[in-house]
Amino acid sequence: MKLRDSLPEINRLSIVSAAILLAFALTQLVSFPAQLFSFSLFGIVLTFYLDFSTVVTILTAILAAAGMDWLLRSHPGRPESAEHWFSASHWIIPVMTTLVLGIAMNAFAGSPYWWVAYVLGSLLMIAVFIAEYNVVAQGKLQHPVARMGLTGLSFALYLLLVIAVFSADLRLYIRLPLIAIGGLMVVARSFHLRLGEWHVSWAIVNSLVITQLAIGLNYLPLSSIQNGLILVGAAYGLTSLVTGIKEARHGVAFWAEPLLMMGVMLLVSLFSF
Repeated sequence: MKLRDSLPEINRLSIVSAAILLAFALTQLVSFPAQLFSFSLFGIVLTFYLDFSTVVTILTAILAAAGMDWLLRSHPGRPESAEHWFSASHWIIPVMTTLVLGIAMNAFAGSPYWWVAYVLGSLLMIAVFIAEYNVVAQGKLQHPVARMGLTGLSFALYLLLVIAVFSADLRLYIRLPLIAIGGLMVVARSFHLRLGEWHVSWAIVNSLVITQLAIGLNYLPLSSIQNGLILVGAAYGLTSLVTGIKEARHGVAFWAEPLLMMGVMLLVSLFSF
């Protein structure tokens, strides 16, 4: 495999990465007072705060999706008759990456750790763009490392997202949509990477199970890390079970992966404080 087929055009990758990183850097230079938004839904008053960092995080997520689409338009394996939404499946992990990076850098704002998150996040984001570029041709299996890496990375990002959500002082009605949408994105993308198909109905069911579990965990005296490990272990286990059903696995091959992952995550969570 030629190197030029494994890497996106360096000019496009540089422009997309620089634009996102510049936007994150602006959060240290520009700010405005948080704006309060509230409305009533079925007699319940819902309140949201919107600040400059939140706006930048949302905009960078959109920019990551657009940038990934632009990078894939130069891919030699892209079908000539590909539709406009051909690369939509490749937006998910870049979007999650920017969201998690935005949350992490907002938490470290004004601290030296912000620069650590900024540098490591920059490298992670570029690695995600390159990995997504390498799994475009679904009919080919010459990039198994990229597929496995993206699957593992997507669940790692979901773990960071859940930990951030539980660490933040958020109401339950704000936590649940974030956990549900994040879980839906990760599980659906994992199905697509493993099976070559979306299986949206299974992804929705898995996301609902994870959300119900999150409701129960919300009222237990657990740390944010413990909550994240339990939810990610459940998400991965359910994804593996559905994959086993679709691949017609039997016996040990069917139960080993989901039970092992859920058991490891639960065991690690017991020793996390």
